[in-house]
Amino acid sequence: MSNSEFPTSLKGDNHSIFVRPNSSKLVIFFAAINMQENQFNFWQLGREIDENVIFVNDPSNQWYLNGVPSLGASLDQTIICLKKWINHLDVKEVYTVGTSMGGHAAIHYGIELGANILSFPAEIILGEPYSRSIQNLEQDIVKKDFLLEKIANFDRTIHMIIGESTLKDLINAGYIKGFENVKVYSLLGTDHYVPSVISRSSKLYTLLMNFVSTGMVQKELFSNLGNFNLYDDELFADLAEAYQNFSAANFEKAIFYAKRILTRFPAFESALYIIGDSYLQRKEYQLATNYLARAIILAPNNADYLFKYSHAIRMLGDKKSSLHILDTLIQKFPNYAKAYYARGNMQIEEGNELQALESFKLAFSLNSKNKKFENEYLKLFRKMQ
Repeated sequence: MSNSEFPTSLKGDNHSIFVRPNSSKLVIFFAAINMQENQFNFWQLGREIDENVIFVNDPSNQWYLNGVPSLGASLDQTIICLKKWINHLDVKEVYTVGTSMGGHAAIHYGIELGANILSFPAEIILGEPYSRSIQNLEQDIVKKDFLLEKIANFDRTIHMIIGESTLKDLINAGYIKGFENVKVYSLLGTDHYVPSVISRSSKLYTLLMNFVSTGMVQKELFSNLGNFNLYDDELFADLAEAYQNFSAANFEKAIFYAKRILTRFPAFESALYIIGDSYLQRKEYQLATNYLARAIILAPNNADYLFKYSHAIRMLGDKKSSLHILDTLIQKFPNYAKAYYARGNMQIEEGNELQALESFKLAFSLNSKNKKFENEYLKLFRKMQ
């Protein structure tokens, strides 16, 4: 390894670099959306890997299309900077890892760097209706599916791990299902936040270490492997129709397409959920509980499923059970802001305004951008002055 000066500082607002003198590998972790400066995903476990490691983030939420600000003023400059680090460290193998927005970047940058790629759920085509990218990207992308062509021409295997609880993640993985150089692993009972779910089962470190050691995903780690490889183009078409119609509040059509999926895969959890939520939006609460309960049986730790079910049984008059589910949800997922807000509304109905104020305060502190949370908290706060 060269003893010359490093290509950049080891720390910056958007990067943090750990140099291991005896390592010939480099692992780059790309942070997900809504991370502040000096915040990185995989921070704890990534530092335990005894290889060169670079953590990066993009707090502007531009899907790393403008690069990593503290490493380069553009995507091209950031790639050049990373290549300088690769040369400086005399790296033989590069590994890119990311989830959500970071998963897209792990694929994009990984291809540019000739890396071994591990992506958790990620948008493959940017700027689609109702996607996170369309809500955040500040400028139109001339070619929204540019990543497909890059993947098709890439000569290494791309590994992706997704959850079957999130319809949009299944749809995105479906875009690359047919590529011979892509391996997709789906996990039952798992939502968008796949690394967190794997971490709770104490398997994330083993997964990452094995990937950095072999460039492969050790699928034997998972007892809940899904059926992704059985899904065909017809199913993905129905998924897309169900998702688009639900997002556009065309609940009748969303139910129709989701039920078509259930005729072939009766235990398809995200189809059960979208039917249950559609009935909930239509105020058909008994039907909503029927489908949501079936989804919960398949994915008992899915916060969204539990939250919607709590609301449905509340509307059917079972407020005691609804409140119990919310309390359980908060214990399991203490950062789930909507549960505090719903609990606050129920506490107001019971005349417990002091408790409701605390619940609204917690909801607002967890999601300060939500105007509904802010308004309810401030209204009750002023009333009690």
